Amino acid sequence: MHSERYIITGGPGSGKSTLLGELKRRGYRCYEEVSRRLIREETAKENGVLPWENLRAFADLAMDAMLEQHERSAEEAGVCFFDCGLPDIFGYLRNGGLDVPANYLAQLATCRYCRDVFILPPWREIFIQDAERPQTYEESITIFRSLHSEYARLGFRLYEVPPGEVGQRADFLESIARSCATRRSGATE
Repeated sequence: MHSERYIITGGPGSGKSTLLGELKRRGYRCYEEVSRRLIREETAKENGVLPWENLRAFADLAMDAMLEQHERSAEEAGVCFFDCGLPDIFGYLRNGGLDVPANYLAQLATCRYCRDVFILPPWREIFIQDAERPQTYEESITIFRSLHSEYARLGFRLYEVPPGEVGQRADFLESIARSCATRRSGATE
């Protein structure tokens, strides 16, 4: 089965989850952000692992969950979107001053993400802090830069999604995805 697996990335509070919700409403298979779910689960535990307390251990949890999510995406053909991908873990580690373990890079090499990635820039007007997103707006800018740098370093082609109404943002993604699919199919013929 052939799946086109697109990543939507960006710093905290840039509108990824809202955009993913719109794409899901339009009929696409969508995979929610693993980190937010893990933070909820780990917060409920007595000695849970949280990224702001132990980034390395949390990255391991996120890596396992994202790999499982990627595996599930292969069960059906067609276009799907992920709220963050494995390279997000790399960006957060580097932003936290930590190296990316070699086994993470090896695991990324087994994943079949599209090389075309959508990145949402910081957007102050919609930015909200909450229990699962304690970063400040200024920290979200730093994280965005780290993610942008990491995806580019890994050879992904980044498409910056302009701020705007969620329907316009989804239209932008659909247009780029169609263009990328056409380019890829032309390259294989």
